[in-house]
Amino acid sequence: MDAPLTSPIPSPLNEPHGRIESIDVLRGLALFGIVVVNAWYFALPLEMATDLNAQASDLDTAAIFVVSAFFQFKFISIFSILFGFGIAMQRSRLIAQTGRSAGFLARRMIILGIFGLLHAFLLWYGDILFQYAIVGLLMILLIQLSAKVRLVLGLACLVISMAAAFGFGLLDMMQTPEVRDPDLTLRGFAAMQAAGFNPADSIWINAETVAFRDGPFLDAFQFRSSIWMFGTIIFFLSYGWHVLGLVLVGSWFHDVGLFGPGRRRLLGNLAIWGVAIGLPVEILLTIGQLSGDFSPWVKAAMDAVHDLSATILALGIIGLVGRACDAGRMPLASGLASVGRMSLSAYILESILFLSLVSFWGLRQFEALGYLDLLVASIVVYGIVATACLRWLRRFRMGPLEWLWRTATYLGRPTTGS
Repeated sequence: MDAPLTSPIPSPLNEPHGRIESIDVLRGLALFGIVVVNAWYFALPLEMATDLNAQASDLDTAAIFVVSAFFQFKFISIFSILFGFGIAMQRSRLIAQTGRSAGFLARRMIILGIFGLLHAFLLWYGDILFQYAIVGLLMILLIQLSAKVRLVLGLACLVISMAAAFGFGLLDMMQTPEVRDPDLTLRGFAAMQAAGFNPADSIWINAETVAFRDGPFLDAFQFRSSIWMFGTIIFFLSYGWHVLGLVLVGSWFHDVGLFGPGRRRLLGNLAIWGVAIGLPVEILLTIGQLSGDFSPWVKAAMDAVHDLSATILALGIIGLVGRACDAGRMPLASGLASVGRMSLSAYILESILFLSLVSFWGLRQFEALGYLDLLVASIVVYGIVATACLRWLRRFRMGPLEWLWRTATYLGRPTTGS
């Protein structure tokens, strides 16, 4: 149960004394890695964004390798760990100050879910906020378990995620055959129906491209909402286990004081072993995936290993950044931390900037940019976002969406000035 509305509600995260620099920097870095990966999904048909074996130039192939080996699945894993860490930190502070936390956390997650639905249906189907909100609501119950039990449950979820990745990898053996003499004049929902709701079908790819590049809004909305619903179902059947597992692990990291003064050795071990194991495995897996010379069974096994090795590398990155922040030697720490403090606003701004480049209401470059172009564009977009966050925080204490989120959560109007 939550505290009565007349009770003062504490501010667990947004006060200056309550911030942990390593977390802000890691969150900002995670948003960089996320926009690099999301660039494919912003600007390309779904099939082109997911098919690593598509025909590409040497430079585009190099960009695919960089994104797949060093970014894909790593930074969303970091974000998941930080999400769990943040929930545990908020709960502990609320319990210490009021003795209650459930109502506050529930309001916070419900509002996050509303942000996610608006983002998904009005801007971009790849939104993850709604799914994180559902996981967060589940964590209100799970966070009451002991730290050891949460760690065991988290690891179990990761095993289930690997099994799901293997199972979904085998779906390549069940591909729907292409429609003969496809009618490429079909648009919107009619095109999806004619393609058998298969994003790899040429009818779907053509209609999806036209909808997002040329409009109208209704066609774009139909594709956006359909892909989001497919993705949400897949999330809860597969990738959601990965997220839940790492959120649980993140809550355990909070309870053992990962970023506390006595945990430098733990951070160092994460850095050494995470990078030493995760990085070479991810490089080898990416080379194998790009070669395309393996049976579906082998590729499915590679997908399952990737689910684990990307997590191991994410832990290594957390260790590296944590140690660098402790030593005061983290490059670009101020800019990254600014993005991390405004993570919700920054995440949405990344979508707006990228969509203004590719969508029918912007510069209409959907499917016109190659993989290397998108890698460069994602770096530019993140630079703009980081600059905006730095300037905003010179005048205000939190981002605009953070202010709105907090206003609704605290059932009152917080101040935003410095």
